[in-house]
Amino acid sequence: MDHQISSLSRRGLASAENPARIDFELFMEASQNLYCPDSNPDGAFPLNVAENTLSTSTIKARLTSILQQNEMPDWVLNYTDLLGHPEVRAEVAQFMEHYLCKCPIDADTIGFSAGASAIIEVSSFVLANPDDVVVIPAPAYPMYTNDLGLKSGMERYDLQTHYDITEMGSEAPVTPPHLDKAWADLKAQGKCFKILLITSPDNPTGCLYTKQQLRQLADWCIARKVHMIVNEIYGLSLINTDDQDLRNDYCETTSYASFATIMHESESDYLHLWYAFSKDFAMSGLRFGLIHSLNKSLIAGLGNLNIPHLVSNITQWIVGAMLKDTDFIESYIRENKVRLSQSYKLVIGALRKTGVPYVPARGSLFVWADFSKFLKENSDKGQEELWVDIYKNTGVLLTPGLGFKHQKKGLFRIVHTAVPLAHLEVAMDRMKDYLLG
Repeated sequence: MDHQISSLSRRGLASAENPARIDFELFMEASQNLYCPDSNPDGAFPLNVAENTLSTSTIKARLTSILQQNEMPDWVLNYTDLLGHPEVRAEVAQFMEHYLCKCPIDADTIGFSAGASAIIEVSSFVLANPDDVVVIPAPAYPMYTNDLGLKSGMERYDLQTHYDITEMGSEAPVTPPHLDKAWADLKAQGKCFKILLITSPDNPTGCLYTKQQLRQLADWCIARKVHMIVNEIYGLSLINTDDQDLRNDYCETTSYASFATIMHESESDYLHLWYAFSKDFAMSGLRFGLIHSLNKSLIAGLGNLNIPHLVSNITQWIVGAMLKDTDFIESYIRENKVRLSQSYKLVIGALRKTGVPYVPARGSLFVWADFSKFLKENSDKGQEELWVDIYKNTGVLLTPGLGFKHQKKGLFRIVHTAVPLAHLEVAMDRMKDYLLG
């Protein structure tokens, strides 16, 4: 072992030897070989990282206009409040109140950190002790393991609520009896069920939690003094389920319900909400995440720990300026929904033609699909081999199923917003040829 690496701490050594994502190496390879119909027709399609490229040009134009037409305020170059500049917190609170949460939001209940990962890490550090357990319904975002575990020391417990995706529908399947089972299991192991974490719309399935579900789960958590956190990072990335090509996938009409409404009604110290502008507003590189909580001690603790994770002042200023333009925000949300629905339809159209089951998404940037019938071996190894084989033969890089911790093998995530629509069509044609060949 290299002397420099061996001189690290145990934490540092583990970080040096274990990649943050198992698909990162292939992602970098694919990103250096992007498909272009003119200059690189045999190129690759990295559909594994959650970015919304469909609306990037709109956001870029708006932010560029703000920079060109407005003088930067003096406070941008100075230190500011550790939870975020008060003026920007007020703008963000108003945005959440009108567009995301649809209920009163006090700016004093909000704190900013540099991206979703940072807000997850810092708030979990405040809420949990090392070795406490965060329960997450499977399948779930792979990077929760690192965001919650590397520094706060939390243990991830993947709650299995179903086996086949056909058992799900487009509404989340989590119920209080599922939580009872996890509670009993962890108690038998002598472990502390500290946090219930859900994402709505979900990553990777795109399903929603109804207001009734959120209230039931919140009541369960409050009664047991378990913190419940809902990540609403895809809260404005919704699919048009009334589209004539999609409506047959949905048995019931389900509207998006923000957890903030339950928080507002309950006024509990155990209920919290995460949000970030990276997905809904196609600005993952600006690193702007936030927590909303009525727990005053949590907000105070976050501020005191937040110094290494502050959102840069210029980012706060420019996002705050964007949010002031309500005409733009309303127009953007409408158009973004149209674009998401178009790319989503393209992907599920290809899956229908190849007989690949999928979860009907109501939101997010994803399609969660079951490729298990193509496995040569029903194991983690077989799943990885299929994932690599699809990439090597088509150039289409999916998100591998392993990190999502679902019990069934052969399920992969497709990020339908990761490349332009015309390029996505080529990618899906290659997928169809591969699967039907």
